[in-house]
Amino acid sequence: MSIDWEKIAKEAGTAADDHFKNQISSLTSFNDNEIEILITETGISKTDLASVFKEVADATKSNNAKATAISNITKGVDLLVSIAKKVI
Repeated sequence: MSIDWEKIAKEAGTAADDHFKNQISSLTSFNDNEIEILITETGISKTDLASVFKEVADATKSNNAKATAISNITKGVDLLVSIAKKVI
């Protein structure tokens, strides 16, 4: 029996993606599907998505400091615009 390494890698990637979306949705008001849509629409990486949410939630920073930090995250502003479009 041969081992299908590509299938194993794909399944692992899907499981990791699902776990990530589940973790983010449990910490925000977004569900798993909405998280997937935000990632797809903006092209933001999972690491950068988590960084944006971390900056927004940081109670020790002023709004100006948050804005500066988010503007330095790749696709960070795109993510916030995408979120704002869903709210408006």
